Amino acid sequence: MKIFKKIIAAVCAVAVALSVAGCADVSTMGSINGTEIKAGVYLWYELAAIQEANTEVEEQLSEMGTSSSQIENFSYFNYNVQEKPYSQYVEERTLEFIKQYVAVQKKFEEMGLTLTDEEKAEVKTNAKDFWASEMTYYGYYSLGITYGEQYESLGVSRQSYESVMMVRKMYNKLFDAYYDENGVTATDEKDIETYFNDNYGRFQVIQVSLTDGYGDTIESDEGKAEVKALADGYLERIKSGEDYDAVYHDYEEYVAEQKAKAEAEEAAADTSSDASTDSSASDESSTDTASSDDTSSDTSDDTTSSGSEEAEEEEHDHEFLIAKSDTSPSEELIKWMFELKENDGGVYEDETVYYVVVRRPLLEREDWYLENRLDILHEMKDEEFEEVLNEIAKDYPMDLSQASLDMYKPEKIKQ
Repeated sequence: MKIFKKIIAAVCAVAVALSVAGCADVSTMGSINGTEIKAGVYLWYELAAIQEANTEVEEQLSEMGTSSSQIENFSYFNYNVQEKPYSQYVEERTLEFIKQYVAVQKKFEEMGLTLTDEEKAEVKTNAKDFWASEMTYYGYYSLGITYGEQYESLGVSRQSYESVMMVRKMYNKLFDAYYDENGVTATDEKDIETYFNDNYGRFQVIQVSLTDGYGDTIESDEGKAEVKALADGYLERIKSGEDYDAVYHDYEEYVAEQKAKAEAEEAAADTSSDASTDSSASDESSTDTASSDDTSSDTSDDTTSSGSEEAEEEEHDHEFLIAKSDTSPSEELIKWMFELKENDGGVYEDETVYYVVVRRPLLEREDWYLENRLDILHEMKDEEFEEVLNEIAKDYPMDLSQASLDMYKPEKIKQ
């Protein structure tokens, strides 16, 4: 199952680095409404504001048909974000995040909410594990450093990270106290279901690749026609009521067969040059082989005995939960998929893949709804709740050191 999830105030540590080498976050920036603000906490939220601003600039460039990587001597500071100069936006957004950080704690206490010892311990354990885990590029290639080493180089200590995550835990409980069942402004369950049904879709998909068993792209019209016929056949089988997983596995078996056939052909080609083997060597080999018949028989028996213990087949959920806002594999494909009527389907032709797609009724998957209900509720209400927090914090007195603010101006963050 795939699901699009909105990421709130996420920080990409790889993308930015402090220009002030060796900066530590043991210092205090000052206070907001009496709550002490550590430099590391301020930096965390500044990095979040920078990522948010960068994303908006990239979206502007995308609309113009370009990207930052295509522009010589590119600088984000040359662009406006929400009609404000880049630097001004980052500074104001950082302070807004910081004030929300304080507002969550104040409102949490005011409403008599608490974190259990288990919840506090969970935050600390997760922070410890995160700090020690190795950074990877797109989840695959190790960067040779831990997240802790990276964040500390940015000026964010584990203590500050724990503080941010502890307040995030408070945020979720406070959010639930507003919008979940029996909350201050509880959201009607039917509204959540309607939002889910209106913005997400359930799809059965088989990606029929335009490659042969050797892994080479099929370019001939005849070859493409054969793959298209294969895809059309899968579509008709699913639409006629045949079990989707069974059809999915049939395609997997087809791919495995094509690969095995190609490997066999390659092996045959490699061994054909050895066809003129010396007859005496052949006789000697035959004798040796015959003398080892007993051993071979014993080995075969052992293998059969071992193989008779069937491993329990792991169950896979091959269906896809997709949001209308998704852009992968492409915006065009996602738009086409959502134009399909329920229980109808088609084959979408891409350059390298024929997408066999059948749309199914979403709410039939009650497990998906229950599993993602709180994520959907956050998607519906997070922006509204942010405004609630901004209203709570709008008159908070700020006593932040100007020298510290100057030290962490956006211009001093290398990108």
